Amino acid sequence: MLVDPLINTQPLGTLSIRDARFTSDAVRRSSRGDYAVAAVCVAVLSLLFMWRSKPVTHWFLLPVIACGILAGVDVIRWLRGRLDLFDPKTIIACLAFYGFFLAPLLHVLWNTYGEGDLTLFGDWRTWLGGMACLNASGLLVYRFAHDRAFGAAVSPSIPWEINRKKFYPLFATALVCSTFGLAVFLWQLEGISGLIQAYEENQVAFVGKGWLLVLAWPLAVLSFIIVVFTLTDRQRKARRHLTTGMLLLSAAGIGHFLILGWYGSRVATVAALFWMAGLVHYRFRKLPRVMMAIGAISLIAFAYFYGFYKERGRVGFEILRTPAMWLQPRGYDRDFKYLLLGDLARADSNALILHNLVKDPGDYHYRWGLTYAAALTILIPRYFWPDRPYYRVDAGSEALLGKSAQNLSSRLYGLSGEALLNFGPLGVAPIFGVYGALLGYYRRKLQGWHRLDARMLLAPFFTLMFVEALLCDSDVLVFFAATQGALISFFVFAASDRLPLRMRRKHSPEEHTYGANDRALSRD
Repeated sequence: MLVDPLINTQPLGTLSIRDARFTSDAVRRSSRGDYAVAAVCVAVLSLLFMWRSKPVTHWFLLPVIACGILAGVDVIRWLRGRLDLFDPKTIIACLAFYGFFLAPLLHVLWNTYGEGDLTLFGDWRTWLGGMACLNASGLLVYRFAHDRAFGAAVSPSIPWEINRKKFYPLFATALVCSTFGLAVFLWQLEGISGLIQAYEENQVAFVGKGWLLVLAWPLAVLSFIIVVFTLTDRQRKARRHLTTGMLLLSAAGIGHFLILGWYGSRVATVAALFWMAGLVHYRFRKLPRVMMAIGAISLIAFAYFYGFYKERGRVGFEILRTPAMWLQPRGYDRDFKYLLLGDLARADSNALILHNLVKDPGDYHYRWGLTYAAALTILIPRYFWPDRPYYRVDAGSEALLGKSAQNLSSRLYGLSGEALLNFGPLGVAPIFGVYGALLGYYRRKLQGWHRLDARMLLAPFFTLMFVEALLCDSDVLVFFAATQGALISFFVFAASDRLPLRMRRKHSPEEHTYGANDRALSRD
């Protein structure tokens, strides 16, 4: 049995041996209870799917249920208040529960198996089940590696504090750089109208402007950090009203979308909103679950309607004027099912890759880690390397369409899918193990950071990196890190001081991110 390390208990170092054993036993019983509740919830949902659709009654359901339990246990822990709302493990659990459990069932329920370049004859359930077996083994290894890495990592003992004398001039410089990058980017495209026209008619116009996005994209978050730090500075001793934080978040989010939202990237807008919401959560007041539920529904609605802009440009927004077409958009290639199964999940594309690798292994060359290593080449401007290969795109197209295919697939494959492209079915579990170990190490560090630690300004970004790694591919992850976080991370660390030993007592333990600095309680 795997026990989550980040739980709100009294530090074991302050307990007697007898009390420590009692606490350990209570944690173990609570963990078993979490698995039991997750199993019951997954079983009920599975029965509902079986009742609604007879094809769901198939052996593929068993590994899918295993995925649901292994991912759902952390969702249960969040609902019970044992995981924080912005804990990366909470976000990953919710996404894994949907992508590895609900999405395959929805494919069968709706009899929908891919769009466009996904062509598989026969019974898809066999390959959905095969992929579910790989995902279940991966989740098991992920949980084991996470707990071991969390237990082995050392909680940070040296806090980082923003140096006010350095913060304001440095972040003013960052703001100037970001504003300059945005101004040059829009000037080269002839304003926001030119940006929209380039997206609709000539996306080649974006080539060579990546360095400007490195400066321009962080503008909203940079501005938000400056305002939030000013309002929550320890020396000001001002009350931190959640309403103030949410108003600032709304204003910054709307501003970000109106200026750069036309670029065609939903992820950029959602990531900026998540980062800023995380800052409100950490530095103002913890966001209520109801508010986060409303936010999640709003983001899904945004992603859905923005998809029509991605398909047809400004014409796509005309669907907003016709509510009758919202759920049945006639004349468009996408609908709500496309969002749920194509944009937010990878079940069908990964099942097809698994089918092709097993049925015709000679029609694909494994990349053996090339897509991971070559992801860094995306940082090389095409001005210096005009014919730079699209390593991940080439690998995915070959896996889906075969070596002789002339077309390219722009699909994303996620953690499981990219492991298949590089190492085949046997590579999925080890990649999940590496992912879990990195997450466990990071969460151990995050646990020890004070609420006002300088690194907490970057905590939502680090969480987003783990979310991106689960849903997207390594080249997208590198691009995301460069354009969203590189500039801000540099200036945050440049404006920070490592506190000497005599000043560490100023950080009271009750203000740590997860309460008391707990020892790792991870065990089988």
